[in-house]
Order: sequence, then C-alpha cells, then structure tokens
Amino acid sequence: AAAAAAAAAADGKNQTSWWRIPAHAHDTLLGLLSLLLAFRTSQAYDRWWEARKLWGQIVNSTRNVASNAAVFMTDLERKRRVIKATICFAWCTKASLRATRPSADELSGLVTGEMLQAMTSRYTGPLERRPTLHLDQSAFEEEEADDQGYVYEHLPMLMVDEMKAGIRDELDETVGAKGSAAEVHEGWKIVIGNDIKSLVDALGGCERIQKTPMPFGYLAQQRIFMLIWLVTYPLAIADEYRWASIAVCAVVSFIMLKVDNIGIEIEHPFGTGRHDLPLEAICITIEKNLLEILRRAESRELRPVESPVYNRRSPQTARQHWDATRPRNRSGVAFLGGGDANGGAAAVRG
Repeated sequence: AAAAAAAAAADGKNQTSWWRIPAHAHDTLLGLLSLLLAFRTSQAYDRWWEARKLWGQIVNSTRNVASNAAVFMTDLERKRRVIKATICFAWCTKASLRATRPSADELSGLVTGEMLQAMTSRYTGPLERRPTLHLDQSAFEEEEADDQGYVYEHLPMLMVDEMKAGIRDELDETVGAKGSAAEVHEGWKIVIGNDIKSLVDALGGCERIQKTPMPFGYLAQQRIFMLIWLVTYPLAIADEYRWASIAVCAVVSFIMLKVDNIGIEIEHPFGTGRHDLPLEAICITIEKNLLEILRRAESRELRPVESPVYNRRSPQTARQHWDATRPRNRSGVAFLGGGDANGGAAAVRG
C-alpha cells in the first residue's frame, strides 16, 4: 500500500516515469507466481488428505480388531485386554503425532494404574541412539528398583505389543484344541494379524507426514518471489489506476497472502488449529464403537441369549412364521403363493 501511494503521488506530480514497470511484464510474472502458489497449496492439501485417509484406515482397522477379538477369542479377560489396548492405540497415536503424552482422562479405565502413570509421565529416558541394546540383568533390576518406574517412549507400539500379547495367550491355549500350531497361527494372522499390520502401516504413514515438512528451499524461493512481485505491483498499475491502485494492491496482496497462509495451516494436519484434523473427535468415535463391541461380547459371555439377528427356526416353525406374516387382502386370503404343511400350493386370488 505504501508503494502504491508513493507511485500514485509521483505520477500525480508528473514526475519522470523511470520507475514504471510494463504491465504486460508483470502479468507474465503473475502467471508463474500463480503456478507456484497453486502447487504449494495442492501439496499441502495432499498432505492433509493423506493424513485423513490414514486416520480413516485406523478407524476401520480398530473396529476389525475389536470385532474379531470379541467374536473369536474364547476368554473374556483377553477380549477386554485386546479391545482396551486397541482404544489406547488411537489415543496414543494422537498424542505421539502432537509430540505430547496422553492425558489421564483419555486412558482412565483402559489400563492399570501403574501403566497409566508410566504412559502419562514425561519421557525422561536416555537420549542415546540405542538405550536398551545392552540391557543386562543388573540394569533391569536397577530400573525395577526405581520408585518412579519405567516411562515408555513410543506408546503406540506399546499398545500394539499389548494386542499381540493377548493374541499370543489365546494361541497358547487354543493350539492342540483347534488344530496344529501352524494352522492356528495362520488363522489368527488372517483374522486379526492383518488388521494390526494395517494399524502399524497407518501409524508409519502419519509419522512420515509429521516428520517430513515441505522443503525449505522451495518455500523460501516462493515467498521471496511473491514479496518482490507484491512490492513492484504498484509500479505496474499506478499509471492506470492512480490513487485507486492503493485499494487494488491491498486486495491482491490479501488474496495472495491468504492463499499462502492456507498452505501453511494445512501443511501439518495433526495440530490443534481449526483447520487441522479433529483427532479428539475421531478417537472418541473409536472408543465409543469399540466399547460397544466389548459390551456386546460381555453380554454374550455373562448372559447368553439367542442372537436377535440370526434367529434360527426349525422348518416347521419357519413355515408357520411365513404363513403368519404373508400379506393378505381384505378377505384374508394371501396374495402370494403358499401352501399347506405338505407343500401343496394354496389358491391365490387376484
């Protein structure tokens, strides 16, 4: 705006026009700048949309893990262990992507008190590249004797280990009763193992987005080019618009800076801003869905009832149910063909 005012004032005093820039040259540069801005915004949105698809994958896979555990596992406590660990996986993934720790409210009732303290405490472990590569018995006993207990660093994989530990216990019990070890392991790999692998893949994809920002060199060159274009833009339009060039430059600058700001806001989709992914809402949805699955499993275990969806009937009972529910006309005669108990066709009235 200041440059536009200075250009308009100089033009109004009929001073020399050495500072003027041909408008067609500036329009040519505008085309190049538009391509850079469009590419920048497109790449930022691709990152945002890829993150949303990965969280959709997490939602679907957690439902599959919980449903398969609830249906195929034989022990109720193992069902609870696997399903609660799956819920914690979502909360821990959200916290890990934001470089924080999950809160006690998020994990309350899902893990033991000791585990809750270890998961919510700030990680203060060693910063070496391989902190546990040479953990011997004495170091283990020293950690056990520490009053503060061990604090875990990568919580999502801790929950993956909990899920797999529950499956391992189920395998140890079912091998022999339901077939050979190879058959049982392959069956559980198909039932739950692939979904757990899908969770880990989605976690890795989210971490790739989080830890790989847009190249700084590209962003720096784009912003330098945009700044030069905006500063010199009044010199190209002052001759034509005079004092109105101030308003024109202000509007054009606002649009370009806003487009660039949109790319900045959606480039990192795991934050807490209004344009970031609603991770809290997604995690709450996962928790509600999985606890509902767990409640149904507990109901089947603690109070066995006949399934309300698949109510098996004997052929005779099914025939009676069909005859009782067939549509009929005002005279009480069925519209659709039926028959007596021996299968003979009944009369049909048009």
